[in-house]
Amino acid sequence: MAFPSPAIDYVEQRLSPESIINVTQSSIVIPTDEGYAVAEPGYKVKKGATVLLDLNGKMMFAEVGHGRFKTNDGIIEGDALDDARVLGVVTYRVKSLD
Repeated sequence: MAFPSPAIDYVEQRLSPESIINVTQSSIVIPTDEGYAVAEPGYKVKKGATVLLDLNGKMMFAEVGHGRFKTNDGIIEGDALDDARVLGVVTYRVKSLD
């Protein structure tokens, strides 16, 4: 009869990107110029949050403001909001090490 190894008390789960940034089946992973971004479709959109937008078939990131979206291309407000669809709230951005 052997004794159990005391090392078993110190065994930890192996780290993976999925476990660190909590990627689920509903998560949207988007390749970007700098690496990747993870968006969650089920999260509540709050002012100041970064969201993934679909604007007439073009995907872009935007910051949520009061009745408008601020993007790198400018501000989306008024009638242009009718064409914008929020796909999810961006929860993580991962830079590529290349």
